Amino acid sequence: MEAVIKDLQDTLTVVCEIERRQSKMLLDHSERLVSLEERISEDRRETAKFRRESAEFQKRTDQNLAEITDKLNGLIGYVGDWKQPPQQPS
Repeated sequence: MEAVIKDLQDTLTVVCEIERRQSKMLLDHSERLVSLEERISEDRRETAKFRRESAEFQKRTDQNLAEITDKLNGLIGYVGDWKQPPQQPS
């Protein structure tokens, strides 16, 4: 009878240790998941900010290119209206 009780106590000790390790592992995994979810949220915010800034930069670049194109076309038209000086015979 005492041997059976000792075996049960040993088994219970082992089961308790397994449960303790499993609980620790689950807690670690839970903390890791929370950390990953927070990082994913931060990455999504940063990505959205980058996209907004990129869109604004692209809009400014497009406006600047349109202004440069207008000015260049105006300059081409202005220079195109210049009269050529007569060529001197050599």
